Amino acid sequence: MPVILRLLAVLAGLLLAGPAQAACTLASATTAIFAPASSYDVRSGSIATITAPQSFACNGSIISIVASNYARATMTSTNGFKLRNASGDTIGYRLSADAAGTTTFNGGATVDYMNPTLLSLLGILNGGSFAPPIYAAIAESPNISAGVYTDTVQVNWAWDICHGVGVGGVCVLGEIGTGTTTMTVQLTVSRDCRISAPAVSFGTAPLVSQFSGVTQAVAVDCTKGSAFNVAFTSGVANVSRPWRAMKDAAGNVLQYNIYRADGTTVWDQLNPLVAAATGTGAITATQMIPYVARINPAQQTPPAGQYTDSVSVVVTF
Repeated sequence: MPVILRLLAVLAGLLLAGPAQAACTLASATTAIFAPASSYDVRSGSIATITAPQSFACNGSIISIVASNYARATMTSTNGFKLRNASGDTIGYRLSADAAGTTTFNGGATVDYMNPTLLSLLGILNGGSFAPPIYAAIAESPNISAGVYTDTVQVNWAWDICHGVGVGGVCVLGEIGTGTTTMTVQLTVSRDCRISAPAVSFGTAPLVSQFSGVTQAVAVDCTKGSAFNVAFTSGVANVSRPWRAMKDAAGNVLQYNIYRADGTTVWDQLNPLVAAATGTGAITATQMIPYVARINPAQQTPPAGQYTDSVSVVVTF
């Protein structure tokens, strides 16, 4: 009999304590932000999965599981689970209960975090705490312009959580509730460019006046819709006017220069070329920008040897 009275007393104490023990909290708004990335990162599918800030959690001395418990979330996306920028470009993404994306919210699915399989997979019930996660992952790799991409998601929560179990496994302190969290999902996409610049070879000649000019092109492309300029650096000698300098191992100099397609306008960082078209976002650079390289025919012919210079193509965007 004393034991039964003690049990009844504990039961009464738990029931009376119910309103003060309610321990589930719901955030009114959260923001899930992907790490900033370039448009080419998006195209290559290299954006890392992120964990959204906690929007719902329960804490208490003991959280138990009974058959009737649930913690359900349903999500509604403003843009149909696509991030959108001011230009109207979109990137599909996925929200899920697990990092691998096997239990997804896309398409209006309702996920019960109290499902035994999901509880076991996530390990989110730990004695006095229950914190269901939400993972966000980029699910498409489109050709897009730069900008801030966003979507707004309403997360509708409904829960029945047990904070204490009495005799026979009956929940003696439960909490039932519903609520909505507004979650902003965001990715900032920056501009980037691709460059391909073949080496220039003037060949071999006994006299400087016998070298022919070389006409070829650098291939450049940048993020879709991005304007860009192209220029050549001044090379190892750090001089481009009136002539650049190739040198041999002994330090002898062979003068040359790089010109725009007209063959007369020196092309260097003091006189960058504005590209005729904006970037297309192509992964392999396809916009061919021609130039002419020519050796100074009026200079004195230097000693025979191999003359080289190292020049970089600079793309400003």
